[in-house]
Amino acid sequence: MPALNQHLARGGTRLTNFLVSTGVCCPARVSALSGKLAHCTNVTGNWYPSGAFRKFYERKVDDSWLPGWLQSAGYNTYLVGKFLNAYLQDANFMRQADRGAYYPKGWTLFDALTQGTYSLMNSCFATNGAPNKCFPGQYQTDIIRDKALGYLNEAVAAKKPFFMYVAPTAPHVETAAAGWKPPTPAARHANLYANDKVSIPRGDNWGVVNPSIPIEPDSMGADAIADMEALYLNRLRSLRAVDELLDSLVKRLSSLGQLDNTYVIYTSDNGIHMGQFSQSDGKALGIEEDTRLPFFIRGPGIPAGQQVPTMSNLVDIAPTIMTLAGLPYPTDVDGMPLPASPALAAAHVTELQAATDNGQGSPVAVTSDMYSWWRRDTNILEAWDSDGSAATQNVVFKTLRVCTDFKIFPDSGSNPSGLAARQVYAPGTACYKYTIWCLGQKEFYDLSTDPYEVKNRLGEVPQRVVDRLDAVLSALAHCKGNSCQSPYSILHPGLNVLNFTATMSTSYDTMYRRLVKFKYNKCRGSYVIANEPAWSLGIGPQPSSFVGR
Repeated sequence: MPALNQHLARGGTRLTNFLVSTGVCCPARVSALSGKLAHCTNVTGNWYPSGAFRKFYERKVDDSWLPGWLQSAGYNTYLVGKFLNAYLQDANFMRQADRGAYYPKGWTLFDALTQGTYSLMNSCFATNGAPNKCFPGQYQTDIIRDKALGYLNEAVAAKKPFFMYVAPTAPHVETAAAGWKPPTPAARHANLYANDKVSIPRGDNWGVVNPSIPIEPDSMGADAIADMEALYLNRLRSLRAVDELLDSLVKRLSSLGQLDNTYVIYTSDNGIHMGQFSQSDGKALGIEEDTRLPFFIRGPGIPAGQQVPTMSNLVDIAPTIMTLAGLPYPTDVDGMPLPASPALAAAHVTELQAATDNGQGSPVAVTSDMYSWWRRDTNILEAWDSDGSAATQNVVFKTLRVCTDFKIFPDSGSNPSGLAARQVYAPGTACYKYTIWCLGQKEFYDLSTDPYEVKNRLGEVPQRVVDRLDAVLSALAHCKGNSCQSPYSILHPGLNVLNFTATMSTSYDTMYRRLVKFKYNKCRGSYVIANEPAWSLGIGPQPSSFVGR
């Protein structure tokens, strides 16, 4: 992606430790625009009843989300491209008043894909809920590019601040007569990389079996590998049109005299695995391939050519944009401003300080050196059978991902070489992952020495450390707002416990040992509080008591 490299990697800042908590498209997109984790929206999967447009509609997510906040502040707001699965494909469940020309609240112009979302040469769009307009034989990414350029002209001509969400489907797989097929590249890119010997990167986890993953591993025979290689190649080819779309938008902003006054963000909604742990192509697992995302930003005050390794999350995008706009956002947002610039880093510290303090004691002055030690060090990864299928019904888990300067093992932080090892953690820290599956399996990985997650070292972790890992995971499992930003605010209210390292004081051993451990009563396809008992239930603000399958 040469344009991405030129305009955003060299011209802006990259966050190298950027995550999505629920790595499938519907929950992730809702999280990005609402600033809330999937267990707070209960849009937990891709298809109803756990997700898709219908679940979004029933949950009334658009009552409070980023486009609405910006529109209330005087912004014009635009969406073009993919929204959510099954948008406007069935109106029977909708309120009678919405069945004519519905589109979500908060948008000045909402031009979303409907039928043909996953058909790159035969897609349809609905503008502000109007009847579909279809484009047979035209390449979807190019249609989105041309629409976005037109709306960009309108936005600048309106002489109002604007927000634009541009969402091509590529490089997602396409629908086929039997299941899915690799994405079709633009005709001009059909032979791209034909002589470059492109192949799936094969790390230590490629082609091995992880017995904890509750999906039947692929045979990894020649035909299966050939299919994955074809998918990998065509994903790269289809991304070139996405790169050209980005290039067109940046150049149009420049020609309109707005580039230096506009923030441009590039990211995704999930990763993908192709052969890792002998799983054919897919997502929704908690592994790094599925949950680590690209994130680039450029704009006023954003340093050029900078890489920031601090752990961050898709739910941080909404509060980041509001902070960049100089606007407040609701207190029940789970994310916080991304540390992509000095000003944002200060806002990150202020938000984390407020979350940790939780109304107790006196505020601490924010100084220029605080960010090196005061940063959010935890994230939760979570899933609930994203596809609603027999094959994935037990893909239900919680993972605590913690990046800390506390060394659990003597060799933690040795930073091995390898593709997945690059930029895993911030200097002076090591990242760890602790996972609990709904069937009872547990895993623990030290990403600083094992970035491919092939050595489950749970049996080597001292019990006092496991007690803390479980307690922090339990705090995040049912968190809302401040407690998602800092689980220590409910573990140690009013005390100066700001990070995981501080919890390791021996004075807290008895408390952590006695806390009720997290578990699942059974594997369920959506978030139901009573199904996930933990010590944290009923403590602090929590999501609604959802009822689901």
